[in-house]
Amino acid sequence: MNILFVLYGDLSSNSMIPLALYARKFQERGHLCSVAVPNVIDSAQQWPESDVRAVLYNDVLRSPESAFTNGRPADVIHAWTPREVVRRFVTTYMGRRPTPLIIYLEDHERWITTRMLGLEEEKLIQQTEQHVSERMPDSLSHPFRYASFIGLADAVAVIQDKLGKEVPPWVHYETVMPPVDLEFFSPRTADPILRKHYGVAEDERVIVYPGGLNSITRLSIKTLAVAVCMLNQQGVRCRLLRTGPFPLDFLHELPPEFVSFICDLGVVERRALPDLLALADVFVQPGSIDPFEDLRLPGKVPEMLSMARPVILPDVNIAHLFEDGIDAVITRTGTAGEIAARCQELFSNPERADAIGRGGRRFAEKHFDSSAQAARMSKVYEIACDNFDLVTASDVWSHDADGRATATILARKLRNLAAVPCRNSPIQVPQLLIQHAGYIDLMQARVGGLESEIGRLEAQIAGLARAAEAREVQVDELNQAVMVRDGRLAGLKPALIERDGDIQFDAAWYLEQNPDVAAQGMDPYEHYVIFGKAEGRPPAPLAV
Repeated sequence: MNILFVLYGDLSSNSMIPLALYARKFQERGHLCSVAVPNVIDSAQQWPESDVRAVLYNDVLRSPESAFTNGRPADVIHAWTPREVVRRFVTTYMGRRPTPLIIYLEDHERWITTRMLGLEEEKLIQQTEQHVSERMPDSLSHPFRYASFIGLADAVAVIQDKLGKEVPPWVHYETVMPPVDLEFFSPRTADPILRKHYGVAEDERVIVYPGGLNSITRLSIKTLAVAVCMLNQQGVRCRLLRTGPFPLDFLHELPPEFVSFICDLGVVERRALPDLLALADVFVQPGSIDPFEDLRLPGKVPEMLSMARPVILPDVNIAHLFEDGIDAVITRTGTAGEIAARCQELFSNPERADAIGRGGRRFAEKHFDSSAQAARMSKVYEIACDNFDLVTASDVWSHDADGRATATILARKLRNLAAVPCRNSPIQVPQLLIQHAGYIDLMQARVGGLESEIGRLEAQIAGLARAAEAREVQVDELNQAVMVRDGRLAGLKPALIERDGDIQFDAAWYLEQNPDVAAQGMDPYEHYVIFGKAEGRPPAPLAV
């Protein structure tokens, strides 16, 4: 079987770790695996867990057969999360070569997208699809498209049970926990030389946290750092060794006397990670009780459990599978104070801490064994292939699929399901599927009509804005003309003042004061203009 993984990022993505483990197990069984990535392929990013072949999206779309060394196209498409870049690739690929499709869910996609865009739910629904598309990066799931994309799958795998609610009822899904290399991540004694290398004193306890910093995880990592400061403030010497991409940007916000106990190591080579983890007395997976934490399963958790050190976890995602105090320690609020208290309890009772650590290792062996999880994933592939019908799929993923709304393609699939239900479909009510397809078509027609009207109104507003700008230009020109006119008027002002003075000429008074004017037979005003002004004679009596 040729298995084509479709990854949302490059080979340095976190998801490449479990993907490479699956590929290694599948290739041990004789399958061929390739991973399609959007753009860059860097040989330095290749994972030691697998020799999976990396290919570019565009190369696969040009020649599906080129993805595999045997010259055949994929037998199954494994879409690694329904993110927009993956959805677009899969839609284009399926339009050219319909293939059994498996979609893997590992996060609360809608929650992540809305937070990354800075939009709460009530604000999101006020946005048009075009506005959202223009704002969001391709590496996120489109909040108006990803659900329909999941509905187009032939089968779905979810990273933990709670994510099953994201799968529509006509699609079969299985829970497939993230795999871990239990030999690579295995119990071992802490290396004293490595402790000294990282500046850990003999009397210090160690918490190791492997995790990247981003806008979503920043608060939880800071909470862990505050907990370490609190422990040291209480006289419990404790050091946090954190490794991962992007430096901690909040250290200046911590008490300066305790910042030295927070060691930001940057990115550590993966081959060196188990020895670093072995330095830990306790592992802490920080996190609040919220929808994001509840619908994900951090990949570091299986690795930490495998090291046989006690792990402190928030009461979210798979916490219900643990026995509190037996194979993990569960926090109820996730505050820094609670984390510090649970750490102190474990530090003060080494026997209990050791027992919980060994219980965590047994939990990892039961739930995260890579061979067992690969077998579960193989079952999902088999179900997808059983549910796949080339004739039906060719109608659903027709040549125009690339230009159609995802929901419209889904409506087409539902009508096909109603006519020929899938063998493993959980729902067997054709009329319900037809009705739901009709609702989708109506919704898409309404959305399309509303967005067209919004587009028309926006164009009208843009036209009015341009007209307003033209009016402003005209106003500016008129203002310039007024300023020129005002300048001219200012130049005329002295002449007007002189004229006004002349207009105030009192002929009777002037004759009385200048009797020679009458004797000469001259007009009084004419005499004033010719002789009076030059001689400084006043034109009228002074006002009192």
